[in-house]
Amino acid sequence: MTNERNKYIFIGLGIVLLVASYYLLIDNFTEWNYNLDKTKKNAYGTFLTYNLLKNKYEKKGFTEINHTVIESFRKLKKNKRYNYIFLNQMPYYDSATVDTLCKFTEAGNTVFISAEGLSGLFSDSVIYKTYHLKLSSGYADLYYKYQDSDIEVKKYSTFNFIHPALRDRTGYTYFMKNRADTVPNYYYKFEAIPDSEKTNLIPEINAITFGGYERSYGIGLNFALLKHGKGQFIILLTALPFTNYFMRTEKGLEYAEKIFSHLPDQSTLWDNSSHEYKYTDKNSNHGSSEFGDSPLYFIVKNPQLRWAWYLTILGVIIFAIFHAKRRQNIIPIITPKQNTSLKYVETIGQLYFHEEEHIEIANEMRLQFMNYIRQKYYIKTNEIDETFFTQLSLKSTIEIERIRELFEEFKDIIKVKSIGKEKLHHLNEQLEYFYKHSK
Repeated sequence: MTNERNKYIFIGLGIVLLVASYYLLIDNFTEWNYNLDKTKKNAYGTFLTYNLLKNKYEKKGFTEINHTVIESFRKLKKNKRYNYIFLNQMPYYDSATVDTLCKFTEAGNTVFISAEGLSGLFSDSVIYKTYHLKLSSGYADLYYKYQDSDIEVKKYSTFNFIHPALRDRTGYTYFMKNRADTVPNYYYKFEAIPDSEKTNLIPEINAITFGGYERSYGIGLNFALLKHGKGQFIILLTALPFTNYFMRTEKGLEYAEKIFSHLPDQSTLWDNSSHEYKYTDKNSNHGSSEFGDSPLYFIVKNPQLRWAWYLTILGVIIFAIFHAKRRQNIIPIITPKQNTSLKYVETIGQLYFHEEEHIEIANEMRLQFMNYIRQKYYIKTNEIDETFFTQLSLKSTIEIERIRELFEEFKDIIKVKSIGKEKLHHLNEQLEYFYKHSK
């Protein structure tokens, strides 16, 4: 049974070690993961961009949106102008959030969205209906090849600007990479919808300006400035240029500076929440949920806390498995043995007393007293003299005269064959005094 239990313990420890190893090495596994996370310093995180923007707009005011856009916008000052920045995979806006963003721009604010795609509600309500544009997908799949060979060397996209003052002669090269290999990636571009699909005219106040493009097999417009009321939507259909891998280069930093130069120098809002898809009862995209504010959500969202949570649960499960049965049998209650010697002495004493054999009781008391002296004070009792009395008096702190008187009683008892009840009581009182007052 013990060997079997040890086997399970080793298996459990092995599982814990494997999980812990994975947790420690997870950063290496996800080194090339396209996460666009502002806290990640790996290749495709956005740690550098986030901190550069934070430092740039900190004096004017840099605020992070950690709940819903609607809730955060309610707290803004009406007479102040703001930039709103979304930089992630895709914004998931519900209809109320789309309406809030439109009113936000109409009031003279700027909405900047850099994403790999746009959600259906925003794309339909703003891009399609308001500006008569649609998004079409493409494949960044341009190859360099060795001469007279079909060997693929690199798959990449080139981004550039339309305005001559911003355009670069060779463009800005970007690619998805996995360790030593580059991999093809999808992208979106703006296209005008056919006249047959137009249901209403674009308001004159809502002008469209295309600011840049992506070149793969052809040219796809991917950077647009959409004037909306007194403000504008600035939309870049990619977030790849703002990842750490490219922001660390001179050309990458140059492209990012040209993009963000379109943002006014004013208070800025950074959206942390809208990149997460939230399912609601209405089956619509929503920027908030009860779960999103819960402590468990915070733990699961943070990788370090998430893995600590997983390891804790695993440890509890293993503990429960190995301690499901008692580790040893129940220890029976053992009744302590009773000391019957006192009862024996009491019985013998009563027997002697009722038989009026007082001399026997006195002799027994004398023998017990001599034994007491030997065991407690380590004094020999074979010679009873002045030296004995002096030693016993010093060790017991009893007056020497009382000791002499006690032993005189013993002498008298030894000489006679019987004593009376009064004599026995007197001897008992002397002994009781010695036992109570001696040290």
